[in-house]
Amino acid sequence: MDVGGANTKVATPDGDGFIDTIYAPLWKNELILSDVLSAVKQKFERGEGIEAVGVVMTGELCDCFETKREGVLYIKKAVSDTFTDAKFFNQTCTFKNGSYVDKDPLSFASTNWLASAKLIAEQYGDAIFVDIGSTTTDVIPIIGGEIKAKRTDLERLKSGELIYSGILRTNVATVLKKVAMGSEGAGCSISSELFAITADAYFVLGYITADDYSCESPDSYAFAGREKEGLSRISAMRRLSRVVCSDLEEIGEDSVIGIAEQVKKAQVEELVASMTRLKEKYGLKMAISAGIGDFIAKEAADSLNIQFISLSSIYGKKISAAFPAYSVAKLLETFS
Repeated sequence: MDVGGANTKVATPDGDGFIDTIYAPLWKNELILSDVLSAVKQKFERGEGIEAVGVVMTGELCDCFETKREGVLYIKKAVSDTFTDAKFFNQTCTFKNGSYVDKDPLSFASTNWLASAKLIAEQYGDAIFVDIGSTTTDVIPIIGGEIKAKRTDLERLKSGELIYSGILRTNVATVLKKVAMGSEGAGCSISSELFAITADAYFVLGYITADDYSCESPDSYAFAGREKEGLSRISAMRRLSRVVCSDLEEIGEDSVIGIAEQVKKAQVEELVASMTRLKEKYGLKMAISAGIGDFIAKEAADSLNIQFISLSSIYGKKISAAFPAYSVAKLLETFS
């Protein structure tokens, strides 16, 4: 399992087994985690049962917790109360039982990317591993089967190995500072309000569907009882038009599409900058991509003229989207 702040992901190690991504926003109510875990347990108890449970997490950063330490311990307790003898993956790529989490909680914080990188490192010798999810982007250098990335999110943010920008939940105002508007392409400042998110841009451009729009829209409160309307393409265009303090009637569909395209361009450019540093530092010539945003990773890899491997083409989109959980399951198979 991968317990995140927005999603909890569950996977079994067999390629055609159980894979699920459950939207469970802990920051709203941390008690939701126990309900999600109980539902997962019941699903397996109706089947063949559970041999072992491995866990990574990032949900400890939610602002419902005063500290990351508190968040790690809360998640550990919720998992341990539900599943017997769960194993937790730490920053040294080792599974430990709950008592070790109690002793050193921070060594278990934000380890989901590390499980994925560990599995990739065992399969590929030298590569830049990129995982673009709903909220963040991991950019991990692997050299000779060894993970060279920093171990904490703070250090990875400093080094460019963590980009806090994703395909669904990122505020457009954090991606763009100006947009080109009109036939002359004049620069236009944008509002810093939470009017639109990256999911709106990629829905408008056709990279995701309404089913893929798995988080709440910024104006979801306005669509109570008519949620499907809120997750329509026209609603996404209206949200994007507000980014420039306008509306769809005023600026038109072409201008909205232009804004969406500039969101994509900015995310590609930020990823290219990070990948360029790693390519030059380590001499890497291959990128391996997981997550729902591998179309961004492919464009970045193509611009750098390096080999690109999409894990969705190997494992399928569901496993790729939940790759940390799948990686934990695979690593747990060989753990003794």
